[in-house]
Amino acid sequence: MQRISSNLTLFFRIFVPTFWTVFYGLFTFVMLFSEDSTLNVFQSDWLKYSNLLFYLSTLLIIYLTIFRLKRVEMSREGVFVTNYFKTVKYTYDSIDSLGYKDYYFFKVGFIRLKDKGVFGSTILFLLKKKYLEDYIQANPDLFGYMDLYL
Repeated sequence: MQRISSNLTLFFRIFVPTFWTVFYGLFTFVMLFSEDSTLNVFQSDWLKYSNLLFYLSTLLIIYLTIFRLKRVEMSREGVFVTNYFKTVKYTYDSIDSLGYKDYYFFKVGFIRLKDKGVFGSTILFLLKKKYLEDYIQANPDLFGYMDLYL
């Protein structure tokens, strides 16, 4: 099996949401529920509620962006997609297209399925372009069923 997603997927998918939720959540909790006499910095109600709004909005952004990232591996039998809790195998003939979008620092790969799968009809992952190019060169016969946007 050849992994085509970046090692940063684990960092962004597991560590960033965990640390943000725990540490900034604890900070927000302390800021909201501390007595005004103990911490003079947090006396402003406006500061407390704007911090809570910021925390909740970043959780929403993390949920809508980072939580959509998956780890993708390819083999002769098919494409294996995991969210680190559940792994699903897709055959090459069930994939409609494969490609990526370049966002300067990151390349976000996508796999569009012909039918809706366990993780939806579009699977997003952080692409390691070199790994994908090497796999396509080694196995060009597997990609005849799909459109490639490389």
